[in-house]
Amino acid sequence: MPLDPEKIARLLAKKNAPKVRRSKNAPNTSIRDMETWFKLQTRMMNNETKELLKCENPNCVDKRHKGILVAEVNGQFMCRYCFLDGWLNEGANPDQVRIDA
Repeated sequence: MPLDPEKIARLLAKKNAPKVRRSKNAPNTSIRDMETWFKLQTRMMNNETKELLKCENPNCVDKRHKGILVAEVNGQFMCRYCFLDGWLNEGANPDQVRIDA
């Protein structure tokens, strides 16, 4: 069965994509599920300034504005809902099943 040009282009783009360097213990954040969320280091407060953290997604569905658990993913703080929703997920698998939060 021959490959169609769209699939070839997607495979070449994946092959030529820049490699993401992670430490051995860091979870793969391109997989957006609860298991990965609980592997991330979450926090509610900036330890240096004692300021409560908030999700940096401008379209966040969580109505609480501050004092929620957030994790730093791709340099941005995001809540669990935005993490599971796939916000800033650049290395996503296009065949991964999407579950609405």
